[in-house]
Amino acid sequence: MSDLGRPEDFSRLPASVTLDGAPYWLVRNEEGGYRLLSALCPHAGGEVRVYEDMFLCPLHYWTFAQTDGACMNVSDERLMQRQVELRADGRLYAVGTDF
Repeated sequence: MSDLGRPEDFSRLPASVTLDGAPYWLVRNEEGGYRLLSALCPHAGGEVRVYEDMFLCPLHYWTFAQTDGACMNVSDERLMQRQVELRADGRLYAVGTDF
C-alpha cells in the first residue's frame, strides 16, 4: 500500500503519479472513485499522454478511455491499472498490484 496524498493535492485530473518507479495517471472512475492507470501503452510500451478527453499513445495512435483505460482501437486491450482507496484519514492509497 502506497500513500498518494490527499485528493485536494491533485488540482487537475488526470494527474501524473510515479509509483515504485513506474508512471501512472490518477483518474476518477465512472463511479466517482479513484484508480491509477498505467502511463505505458500495452501495445509497444510507448508513453501514454493526455489528449483532449482521452489518453493517446503517439507511437501507433492507440487511444484509451480516461475512466477505465479501455482501448478505443482494439476491444480486448486496455491500460494496466491499480486500485486506489480513499481512507478515513482523508488520503488516497494505492493498494494491491496491477491488473
